[in-house]
Amino acid sequence: MKKGLKISLIVLGVIFVLMVAGIVLAGFSSMVARKPAVYLYPEEDSQIQVKLDVNGKIIEDIPVYNGGWDVFVTTEGIIENQYDYLFYEAKLKEVAIPDEGWIVSYDDLDTWFEVNLDKLGLNEKEKFQFKEYWLEELGESNYYEIKLLSDEFLNENMDLIISPKPDTEIRLNFLFKPLRKQYDIVNPEIITPVRQGFTVVEWGGILIK
Repeated sequence: MKKGLKISLIVLGVIFVLMVAGIVLAGFSSMVARKPAVYLYPEEDSQIQVKLDVNGKIIEDIPVYNGGWDVFVTTEGIIENQYDYLFYEAKLKEVAIPDEGWIVSYDDLDTWFEVNLDKLGLNEKEKFQFKEYWLEELGESNYYEIKLLSDEFLNENMDLIISPKPDTEIRLNFLFKPLRKQYDIVNPEIITPVRQGFTVVEWGGILIK
């Protein structure tokens, strides 16, 4: 066997193993975490520090990140007297794709979000802002595959380092993939979180085209 061919087969074998394990390498499919919106709800008006530990590159930020956010936040969640949430986008080096998820027809997306975002822990304002963004971003398709990135993946690749430490964290980062046809998929169990004490909420997503 020629050396070049042998090396190519080895590389393809490694890629196959990673795909089976649910890992997508950036060199073959660079993915952007779009609009993770980070809401902060302290029990008292507070100065709060937020840092991101991203396995990749931050490409957007509001307000300016500059190595970390140090912001004043009211109990109603208003940041620096003008923002509802901290915003960033990041190009990730890899994404672990879960097995479980949902298949939702395009015409039913609004209703699906209305019902399930409540169950997943978003309040009315967060749900409205999520839908306002993502219903515009998700182009017309017969169906969408919707999956949630695991907490383990988020902690390793999109970690939030917050001081003081929150009592409750609700992080919903979805994978959206347009589909022509439905297929059978196991739906994950939804356990509605309870907000207690200083609460941090994040929503965002990755659109796989």
